[in-house]
Amino acid sequence: MQTEKHKTKRILLVDDDIDLLMLLERKLQKSGYLIESAASMPEAEYVLSLFKPDLVILDINIAGDDGRQLCWKIKHAEGARKAKVILMSGYNYPISGPLSFGADDYVAKPFQSEYLVNKVERLLSEEPAPEPVFVFAPPKEDLK
Repeated sequence: MQTEKHKTKRILLVDDDIDLLMLLERKLQKSGYLIESAASMPEAEYVLSLFKPDLVILDINIAGDDGRQLCWKIKHAEGARKAKVILMSGYNYPISGPLSFGADDYVAKPFQSEYLVNKVERLLSEEPAPEPVFVFAPPKEDLK
């Protein structure tokens, strides 16, 4: 079921576990999201530059590369739309570790796909913080 809310929400999945990628692709597509996936860091960086996702779900350990570095790049890119990032790992990291790279959330493997879908729903439904508005008024006269 594709809802109006999800039509434009784009998710990039990055993991070297092809079976997990296919499972998550199907589950998130059924929830109405537009999905791209990558199985290596070079592929992820290439797809990221073309796809412009709203959310990246990124494994920390990808075929010898560190997904936290890509997370940091996504969060600190100059002039780029800043995607939200969920880091995931099969290793037991303290939660503060992955989040210190700028990730918006962290998921420990193994996990139920519904658990991840709920996190995705929550992150993508959050409204971005409004831009600050500055109002300049002429100085008030002294009211003595």
